[in-house]
Amino acid sequence: MYEAYADKLLNFTAQHATEIAQQWTKALQTSSRTRAYRKVREFKLVNQGELFYKSLKKLFFDQNIYDVSTAYFSKFAEDQYYENIPLEEAAYALIMLRRHMWLFAEFNVLFTSSLDQYQAAESINRTVLVTDYGVLAIIKKYEELNKK
Repeated sequence: MYEAYADKLLNFTAQHATEIAQQWTKALQTSSRTRAYRKVREFKLVNQGELFYKSLKKLFFDQNIYDVSTAYFSKFAEDQYYENIPLEEAAYALIMLRRHMWLFAEFNVLFTSSLDQYQAAESINRTVLVTDYGVLAIIKKYEELNKK
């Protein structure tokens, strides 16, 4: 049942990846916590967001979740680093990616029953785990790149 809910959310997210990524980009470029993103071209950010939303299902269900997440988010970190995005803003951008997925699902009333909402709460832990590994990978990658 957990997988059925996650499939529902992740398939919905992948199907609406562009729309969610556009909302994320707008929020990223207007937030006072992510000022450096204002100078990044919109299409680049939308592409990054789309890639995340389309890749999330693989990250979510992979048996080697830590390794796969670390590899994915190391690349994300490298892209942010070379755009001159400060570490704290890159980490916050990832938090916003996760948040916008949930906001979009909630806004579109994807989960209407109490069972849906119970399953949603259960899957939050796995989504948070993926993005927690992502934050760790971002920090490690920034440290590695700063040493070069």
